[in-house]
Amino acid sequence: MKKLTVIMTCFNRKEYTLRCINTLNEAVLPEWQFEYVVVDDNSTDGTRTAVEELAEAKKLNIAVLSGTGSLFYSGGMRKGIAWAKENLSDSELFMIVNDDVRFDSGAVTRMIEACASGANVLVGATKDDEGKFSYGGIRYVKGINYKAVKPEDADRMCDTFNANCVLIPGNIFMKAPNMDEVYNHSLGDFDYGLAIGRMGFSIEVYGEYIGVCNKNKAQGTWNDTSLKRAERFKKKESIKGLPRKEWYHFLRKNFGTKTALFRSVTPYIRILLGK
Repeated sequence: MKKLTVIMTCFNRKEYTLRCINTLNEAVLPEWQFEYVVVDDNSTDGTRTAVEELAEAKKLNIAVLSGTGSLFYSGGMRKGIAWAKENLSDSELFMIVNDDVRFDSGAVTRMIEACASGANVLVGATKDDEGKFSYGGIRYVKGINYKAVKPEDADRMCDTFNANCVLIPGNIFMKAPNMDEVYNHSLGDFDYGLAIGRMGFSIEVYGEYIGVCNKNKAQGTWNDTSLKRAERFKKKESIKGLPRKEWYHFLRKNFGTKTALFRSVTPYIRILLGK
C-alpha cells in the first residue's frame, strides 16, 4: 500500500476544513493510503473536535496538531511540514492544500496517478464558483512580474505556485527546505516553490482543474482602493497584509538586493497614487 500525506492548516473554518477532507477522501485510489496532518491554530469554533470525530467516524488517519493561535498560514504550514518530515518520511507523495478547496474526486484521482508516474511537482489549479481560474501556477515573465499558469495553457511549466493544492514526490519533499521562518502569513508558498525550483526540480500545472476555491476579495485589505490611505498603510503592515520586512526579504532572497531596494517601496507608491 502506497502512502500519501495531506498537510493543511486551519483556523475557525470548521465547515470548510471538514468539507476539504471529505471531498479529498472521495478520491478512488485503492492502492493508496491517505494520511492527514491538520494543524489547528487554536480554533474557537470546535474545528479540532470536529476533525477528530470525523477521523473516528470514517476511520481516517488524521494527526491533529495544536497551534498557539498566532501561527497564521505560513506558520501553520511550517509546523505541519516539519511534523510530516519527522514522522511520515516513508510517504511516496505529499499534498499541500488549503482547507477552503472543494475537491473533485475524479480530478484528484487522476492528478495523483499522474504525479506518481512522473518526477515533477504537480500544481492542482482551482476555479471559482463561476468556473473561472482562481489559483494555480506562477511563472515570472519580467523581474518580479508574473503571470498565472492555467490547466488550459499549452506550456504548463512554472516557477512557483499558490499552494491551494500541490503534489510533491516524497524524495523532493524530504530534500526541500521548510517554508522560510521569516513569513507569518503570505509569501510562504511563493517562496517555497521558488526554493524547490532552485534545487533543480520541475514544477508543472496539472492539465485539469482539481476543484473549486474562490479568490480572496480585495475589499477590506490593503489593496482596497476605496479605503483611506492611512488605513491602507496600516493594513499593509499587518500580518495578513504585506509587511515590509517580509516583502523585502522575499525580494532580496529571490531577486537580489537591487530589486529588493527598488521594489520594496512600490506598494507605498501604489497606495499614495490610489492604485
